[in-house]
Amino acid sequence: MSHCTLFLSNTRLIAFYLEKGRLIERARFALDDDWAAAFSGFLDAWKEDIFSLLVDVVEEDFQLESIPHLGRNDRNALLARRLDQNYRITPYRRAFVQAFAQSGAQDKVLMSALTLAAPIDAVVDALLAKKMVLQGIYSAALLAGEMLHRSGLSLSHYLLVSFTPGGGMRQSYLAADGLKFSRVSSLPEGTNLQDAGRLAEVIVLEALRARQYLSTLRLLGREDKLQLAVLAPGGVDYQPAMSQCLASSSEAAQFVLSDVPLGLLADKLHLPKADSLLHLLCSWLELYPPANHYGQGRHLIYAIWRKRGIFLRRASYLCLFLAFVWGALAVLEATEIQASINQSFKNKGRIDERLRHFNLLLEQSQASDPAAMKGTVELYTKEFLTWPDMDSQAQQVSGVLLDFPEIVLDELYWQSGRAPADPAAQVADASVPAALPSVLELKGRVEPFDLQYRQALASVERLSVRLSGLPGVKVQPVTLPLNTSSKSGVEGRPLLQDSKRVDFVLRLSWEQKAP
Repeated sequence: MSHCTLFLSNTRLIAFYLEKGRLIERARFALDDDWAAAFSGFLDAWKEDIFSLLVDVVEEDFQLESIPHLGRNDRNALLARRLDQNYRITPYRRAFVQAFAQSGAQDKVLMSALTLAAPIDAVVDALLAKKMVLQGIYSAALLAGEMLHRSGLSLSHYLLVSFTPGGGMRQSYLAADGLKFSRVSSLPEGTNLQDAGRLAEVIVLEALRARQYLSTLRLLGREDKLQLAVLAPGGVDYQPAMSQCLASSSEAAQFVLSDVPLGLLADKLHLPKADSLLHLLCSWLELYPPANHYGQGRHLIYAIWRKRGIFLRRASYLCLFLAFVWGALAVLEATEIQASINQSFKNKGRIDERLRHFNLLLEQSQASDPAAMKGTVELYTKEFLTWPDMDSQAQQVSGVLLDFPEIVLDELYWQSGRAPADPAAQVADASVPAALPSVLELKGRVEPFDLQYRQALASVERLSVRLSGLPGVKVQPVTLPLNTSSKSGVEGRPLLQDSKRVDFVLRLSWEQKAP
């Protein structure tokens, strides 16, 4: 869908569109008795376009007012009442808060309206009758003010003079916070826009009137200089003639002649290069549509439906994407479940194989012999169930050794055996198997030693105490770095001094609990 800007003045309606950055006139209609039929035929040929109505007429009124600083709902209700009081006869009206109050001051509000509704109604009704998409009704003066304000050029006390296609001249006063005043005056009959001298006299005369009006409204102080910029049609340079006119009126000190920075504005707003303000406005309406100015809900109904349709279409694409992602996750989860089922079947197969093996062993055993069955049960309960698990015990010992970096373990011996049976215990409870003790023997060394026997002995004793704290462990020192026991004797072997190591042996025993 392409975009078309309908430019409405007091005398004509012009349709513009952009093509490769150039503003091209598509159609022109004089507002006479036959224009409605011609415009209807034009709409039939461009049913798929999106339209914006840009209005630049004399019958546009602007009023600056101050209101108390209120909450949003109360402020909207107050502005609605003010609009009804000031512009009751037209639906094309708006109120915009330009400056919010601070420290008890009042809000500054710009109220504006298109007071002659008939020509606008004709254009809007023709669009609605064809069910065309109208995205907004815009004021050329308000749009120019918003564009200059958004550019960030800090154009204060700026009087912008432009010419309308219907033979009018618009003056728009821009302050730091936006548009404050705009009006259209008719040029003298027979005025030639290429006659710089004659047109400069008209511009200066109207600029002097505008300055006096702005001073009356207290928008411009006596010492403030008014920047006067003219958008000259056809590239005509009015500045030399305007300088002469100002000098002859002795008001030159109150004005500063300025150029309209169209190229800089285009760069600031990311718009294509333009040769006129109308070109910039049409580019902005197509590329970056601003908020609607005067359009009501019933005027924009098809644009609203189009936006909702776009939203629903994008939402459907999003739902489709989410459904695809959910389906992919479901397939992945199903794959994992299938893998788990396959693994369960494999486990079941192994269990079935073991059952078949046990059944085979059972068939080969003497199941009919009670004595043989009893011997099998005793072998299982007394031997298999009471067989010691040394992994957990070795892990406990290893965890203790981590806290003794100076101790190096050379050898670890493990042995298990049944103690001699106690006949009294067997008579008391013959069903409980005798406890099966387990023994760990640790052989290691303390290094570096440096002939510090007491330190080495202290390290081994601390290790012995820590090991004794393990559940069910009994520690017996076999060999210590320095044997201080009263039972120790003198061995007939030479004393070899080694400053790097000294050996020790500890024996740890557990009593395995019967099941």
